[in-house]
Amino acid sequence: MIVTKIFAFLRALRVQYQTQSALRQLDPRELADIGLNRDMIDDVAHRVAFGR
Repeated sequence: MIVTKIFAFLRALRVQYQTQSALRQLDPRELADIGLNRDMIDDVAHRVAFGR
């Protein structure tokens, strides 16, 4: 059971990293088009990965 939780957490971290990487490739104008700015990338990636 604990192993399952660890793997789920690691999967979520991977999703967070992938989301951050994808958002950082966008230029400021593209980020503005989706209602974001550079300061919000980490928070948005965390919410995508962990749902909080």
